[in-house]
Amino acid sequence: MKSLIILGVSLIILLFVGVNVSNFLYKTFYGKDIENITIYMDEDSIKEIHLKIGEPVESSKIKMSVKEIYRTQKVKGNMGYRKIKDNETFIIVKVRVDNLREDSSYYISNMDFFLVDENGKKYDCEMNVLDVKDVLTITTIPPRRYVEGYIIYKVPKDIKTVKITYNFRNIQNIFDSYKAVWEINMSDIPYIEEFPQNTRN
Repeated sequence: MKSLIILGVSLIILLFVGVNVSNFLYKTFYGKDIENITIYMDEDSIKEIHLKIGEPVESSKIKMSVKEIYRTQKVKGNMGYRKIKDNETFIIVKVRVDNLREDSSYYISNMDFFLVDENGKKYDCEMNVLDVKDVLTITTIPPRRYVEGYIIYKVPKDIKTVKITYNFRNIQNIFDSYKAVWEINMSDIPYIEEFPQNTRN
């Protein structure tokens, strides 16, 4: 019992010290105190970098790009075809993420990317895709390595613009201030009969 009390007190002290150190570092870099944890995701302090499909961007020693984008009505996995309504379409996005760091891994997931339309509506990626070939899931990238994978979204057919966004400010990069935005008109996205395709470049 005494050991548990000592452990609890120690954890509280460590938490207090950690918060104050974080506050000191943040104040040093940004000139203001941390009010609460949500400041790490404060959209007002994020600078957007607008890119075309295929253009890479680098921040916090992480380099990434949206290499390809397609639309299709058919997504097939080992469990069969995914259901979709007549007024919807799948958007297939191929991303590459390079970890340029020398001594630390980087964690990436399909859930870190969002699709946003011309009205600002945000779409989450499809989650039930583990049986689909080459999809990006929760992945650890070792130092000086990279991963490529596909992210699948389901959106209305009548949207006009597709933006794929990634916020570099996250729990791994709490002082980063950049968001990457790859933008393309829906009419410019190539249509494929089915994903995965039988052949790829």
